[in-house]
Parts: sequence; C-alpha cells; structure tokens
Amino acid sequence: MKDSRHIPDHLDVAIMSSLQGGIELEDEPYSIVSRNLGLSQEEVVSRIKTLKKNGIIRRFGATIRPSGVGLQANGMVVCKVLKSRIPYVGRYLSRMKGVTHCYERKTVPRIWDYNLFFMIHGPTRRTVEDRVATLMEKLRVTSYEILFSVEELKKASIEF
Repeated sequence: MKDSRHIPDHLDVAIMSSLQGGIELEDEPYSIVSRNLGLSQEEVVSRIKTLKKNGIIRRFGATIRPSGVGLQANGMVVCKVLKSRIPYVGRYLSRMKGVTHCYERKTVPRIWDYNLFFMIHGPTRRTVEDRVATLMEKLRVTSYEILFSVEELKKASIEF
C-alpha cells in the first residue's frame, strides 16, 4: 500500500541518483552504493523497498539496446486519431510487444495534424511497416506515417 506521506530524504535521493546510472550484475550489486553513502547494504535495500512500496521508484529493469538484440528498424509512428478514440487506441498500442513509447500530442492546425505517437521496433523496416499496417487496419486508423530512425544521437534516462 502506498503511503503518500513518505517524502524521500537526502539519502533516498542519493540512492536513486546512484542507481539511475545502472548497477553491476554481481553478487553484491548494492555494495558500491552502500560504501559510497556510508550505509549498510541492508539499509540501502530497505530504503529501496520503501521507495518502491510508496510508488516513488516504479520498477527496476534492464536497459537493452534494440540493435543488440537484432532490432535494426526503429519507427516513430505518427497517427491522426479521433479525439474520442485516443484512450482506446493508446491503451491498445501500449500493450503491444515491440511498442516502447505511446503518447498523445497536441496538433498544430494546418501544419501538423498527428495527435498520437508511438515507437515500434523490428528486425527490418519491412517488418515494422507490415506490423504497423496490420495494427492501423485493426484499429481503423487510416492516416499515419512512419518516421524511421537514421542514427541514434543520444539516448538516456532522465537524471536527477
């Protein structure tokens, strides 16, 4: 159960700052954090559990480079979706494997009419194009474009 009264203190913030850069896959992954902050590993783990329980940390996960697992084509799909259908279409897309981001965006009348964006990854451009065409047909979205990545210039998680 989340306790909305929990406010992270300076040690919680220091732990989160240390973790966001990643931790090593080793027997004692919190040893460096605990040593740098002058805490026991048990205290670090306890504080992480409290932060998780209170919804401040949502999850831990591996960061995988899509190209490292054979996903060479990355397409940002921009769609024109009726405002009333955005919640349904957005929820549907956000549950799909291969879709890593899904956002509603404001339009710019007569300049940019696309209001729903999602990122999809696949082994080839053709695979992505076919998958997107199937999704768009199923969702009855007729106006969309796929903007393929040419080069990754920066990719980073938000940092404190």
